[in-house]
Amino acid sequence: MTRTIDIPTYQTAVVRNCSPTLAGIKPASLFTYPGVYANQNGKLGVAQIEERRSCLLAVIAQCNREVQSLGIHMSVLVWRPCGALIYVCRPANLMRYLSDPRAATALAAEGYDVRDLPASLMHLAARITLASSNAAESAYDGNVCTLARNRHCDTGCTCEFPHEIGYFLGYPYDDVYEFIAQHGENYKIFGAWKVYTNVEQALATFDAYRACTQHLTFIYQQGCSLAQLAQATR
Repeated sequence: MTRTIDIPTYQTAVVRNCSPTLAGIKPASLFTYPGVYANQNGKLGVAQIEERRSCLLAVIAQCNREVQSLGIHMSVLVWRPCGALIYVCRPANLMRYLSDPRAATALAAEGYDVRDLPASLMHLAARITLASSNAAESAYDGNVCTLARNRHCDTGCTCEFPHEIGYFLGYPYDDVYEFIAQHGENYKIFGAWKVYTNVEQALATFDAYRACTQHLTFIYQQGCSLAQLAQATR
């Protein structure tokens, strides 16, 4: 599926996928904006792909200008044949979350320096690229992590995302740790993430995410801007 690249279509996707981050109850969200953004099997020419990327980046830049003063930032992490992987975060909130030793220690073991968020996202993009079986490309042109020089994963991981990505989405530390330790198996329940520890708290958070998305979707459909949405639950 290819999605139209324009402000209303992109913003609708952000609201649908990232409302908890817009509202400030989740430090970051991730979603795929469908379309061919990387060349695989010659489906699109280089010029067409570059045009699509430029158009989407222009849309994201305009949206960033609207919400940056509210502490929100959007970026493309990875270009893929099936879509652009969009990361929406509140950098200040995310940095506070990542600074906790439960995340910082685990991420340092994988080569991240959580004191430098741009460098960490560059590293994450490279690791996502490596974990993908298709023609995925890091969106950080000219700043590709050294991992990207190798086209295989040293750990033999075949998943689409490196397991530590849960830290970059603000999931409970213990659940991310157990997800990594148990290779994504033996979880108790599965919602926004796989839950291994506090089921009751996770269920309450899932409900909060759903309610937030429903509320922001409703007021967005009434004509509110992204900036207004980001302030609607304050």
